[in-house]
Formats: sequence, structure tokens, C-alpha cells
Amino acid sequence: MDLNQIPSQPFEQATPSASQPNVQTNIEDHVVVGLPTKNVFDPFSEDKDEILSAHEDDDEETLPIPNNPPLQPVAIYNPPPHFLEFPNEIQQDTEYSHLLERDMVVYPHGTLFVGQRFQTKEQIQDAINRFHIVNHCIYKVKHSSSSRLVMECVHHDCAWRCRGILRIREQHWEIMIVEGPHTCVSPLISQDHNKLGSQMIAQSIGEIIEVDPSASISTIIAHIKSTMGYTISYKKGWLAKQHVIENIFGNWEESYNKLPGMLQAMQMYVPGFIWKLNTQPAYQGELLDEGSVIFKRLFWTFKPCIDGFAFCKPIVQVDGTFLYGRYKGTLLVAVAQDGRNNIIPIAFAVVEGETSDAWFFFLKNLRRYVTPQDGLCLISDRHEAIRSAYSRNGSGWTENNSVHVYCIRHIAQNFMRRFKNAALKKDVVNMGKFIIIFLKAFDYYFSLFNNLFFCSLRND
Repeated sequence: MDLNQIPSQPFEQATPSASQPNVQTNIEDHVVVGLPTKNVFDPFSEDKDEILSAHEDDDEETLPIPNNPPLQPVAIYNPPPHFLEFPNEIQQDTEYSHLLERDMVVYPHGTLFVGQRFQTKEQIQDAINRFHIVNHCIYKVKHSSSSRLVMECVHHDCAWRCRGILRIREQHWEIMIVEGPHTCVSPLISQDHNKLGSQMIAQSIGEIIEVDPSASISTIIAHIKSTMGYTISYKKGWLAKQHVIENIFGNWEESYNKLPGMLQAMQMYVPGFIWKLNTQPAYQGELLDEGSVIFKRLFWTFKPCIDGFAFCKPIVQVDGTFLYGRYKGTLLVAVAQDGRNNIIPIAFAVVEGETSDAWFFFLKNLRRYVTPQDGLCLISDRHEAIRSAYSRNGSGWTENNSVHVYCIRHIAQNFMRRFKNAALKKDVVNMGKFIIIFLKAFDYYFSLFNNLFFCSLRND
């Protein structure tokens, strides 16, 4: 049979043809089996006479080559499940447990001895690093491969040596040689250690970040100082915190990929939840990746925010702040104020930056879904993108249904940036406050005057 006729993919169930009457199909295993009808030597037979008679004339007679058509290609054999699983009695047998269970013993930090076993190369390197961190010593790698690891002290007059190998049969790493101890003196007892990496720090601060993800880097540095005796750099602490956050909450790419599903789930289970997501095409070089898109903008709000704004002052204040992370962006927020001067957030957006298109996207959806009332006052800073988006056709904000004013706090900051005079900055803020007070006083006395005027007209 020509081996080139066997395909690389499994075939469907083969059926015997009319020219092959001696072919039977085993339907259960999807295998085509040929059964010859003439006497054929059976190598597994226990009858010695049958074995001898089958080969006594091999040197004198040449067997004719049968002129049968080639067999059809057979399907790939799929063994039953009990061929792939160990019985329970074997799994529980202590004689073979070391072949089925590869869990290593967890050794105390800082221990290193001949015969110590590890599952991976990374684990043996971590144990050697911790040994030197605890003992305030430094080593260097003399040889490293997929099956052997040789280390020695960085000081030539120190006799410390260590070698670990991968035992192929048992599939674990083992310490074979430890010469020493270290006879050198390291000057880095109270400073940072070059083997104290961000991954090891992340293992130490995992519980701290899980309880409080906003823990500061100074807290991490103080924790490592108290537990390991080293003062790490700010960069190491920051990288370690990022590793822990990624292990707990996932990385940036996973978070962005989960965003559409999370929004759909919130729309299903949070009544009145509104969101608008904008994406842009993804490219691999100059070729369009039709199966992927890139996040661009997102607007969202909640029904309590929409319902609550109806009982707030007719004032909406908008502002943006930078996002920090691998992928930059800007968070836009709109807030209102109730009768007791409490601040209520009413709408949110994550955009690419404070551009005219981004502000137009936010103000348009804000007007459409949250603030459709007339007679509103929109407060913002003097950013040109906000003014452009406010006056653009289609935003929903016009001079007929709203008024756009500037925040006095931002005006004072711009004044301070220009003139750098704190006393004059306070005067600018007070001017804005007195204008508001004056307008309120003007409205009060104007209404009082109108009442007196109309009362005098009635008396006349």
C-alpha cells in the first residue's frame, strides 16, 4: 500500500466496494480492517507446527504477488477514553505517585542545599536569588542552558559555587553541587540588591495591592525595607505594582477586549443604562485587519443621573482630566448641583484627548440623553475645542436654548500662570463672586421695585 495515499486529515466512514468482498468495516472505531481468507502465518500463534510449516519452504519457493486493488485510505484511529486515563487504583498507588504528581516541596526562603528540587528553571533561579538576598551576597551566572545552570560568586577569592541540572527522566530541576559558604563581604547590606527584581517584589506585595490597589509606591518601598532589609528604587516599586495589578485585574489588552461585553451586560442588567461606543479600523502595517477594531471613544450615563438632573439647578459644568496608563486618553465628566449645593455627576466619556471632535461627541450625547431642557447654563474652561464643539451645528447647544460661560477658577489659574501674583489671583476670584452677589442683589431690588411700582399704579 502506498503511504502517500494516506491523507493528513481524518476521513469520513469508509464503505467497502464490490471489488473488495473480504473487507469488513468496524463502525465503532471508524477503522477499515482487511481480513484475508487464505492460510496466513500468525506470529502470535502458540502452535509451533503451524509456525514451522508456514516457513519451511521460504528458501525454495517464491510466493506470488497478489493482484488485488489497493485498499481505500483508512480513518485515523481514535482510542477509547479508558486507554487515555489512568485507573484510580494506579493513581492512588504510592509506588507510581511520583510519576503522576509533580508537586515539589515548598522550601523556606533563603535555603539552598544539595538535593533541593524544583519544577522549573525559574523556580531554582528564584531560590538562588532569595538565598543571596537573605545573606547579602552577590553571584553571577557562569553557564545557563535548557538543562544546566552554573553560578559562582562575583568575587574571585570567594569559593562559593552552585550547579543545578534538569533531570530528564523525573522532569525536575535539582541542586547537584553547592560549594562554599560565601567568604566575601558585600557592601550592599543597607542598599538595593541587584537580584531583588520587580517580580520578586510583586510576590511580596501581592496582598497589599489586592486590599488597596491605590497603595502608594512609598508604601511599597517601606514594606520591602521592613521585610527584606533593602531600599528599592521608585522604578522597581512601580514595576512591581504593575505586575501585581496585571495578575489580579488582567492586562490592558484584556481589559479593552472585555469592554464591549461588559457594556452589553450592563445594558441588560442595569435598567436605563446608556452607552455609545466609537471604534476605528485596525491595520497590520498597511493592510486592513478586518477581524479587529480599535477603541476610540465611549460615552455612558445612568438612569439615576438622568432622573436626578431634573431636580438640580439648570447648570451643567464640564471638564476633562488625563488618564495615566499604557494607552493615553482623557476622561470627560459633566456634573450638576442640587438645591443643597451637592455635586452630582451626570455623564462620563473616555476619548482620545481634548479635541474638537471629542468634545463634540461628548456634548452631543450629553444634550441628547441627559440635558434636553432649555435655558441651561454650560460652564467650562476657556479651551478652544469646547467653544468650537459648542457652536458646531448638530451639537444641540445653541445660544437660543443655553448660554456658555467660563469657570472663575480656571480664569484665576490662567491669570496666575500669566502674572504669577497670588494676591491679584484672590482679587480675580473675589471679583467673580461679587459679580454673582451683585446680580442676585440686583434681581432682588429690581423685583422689589417692580412690586412697589405696580402697587402704586393700582392705588392711583
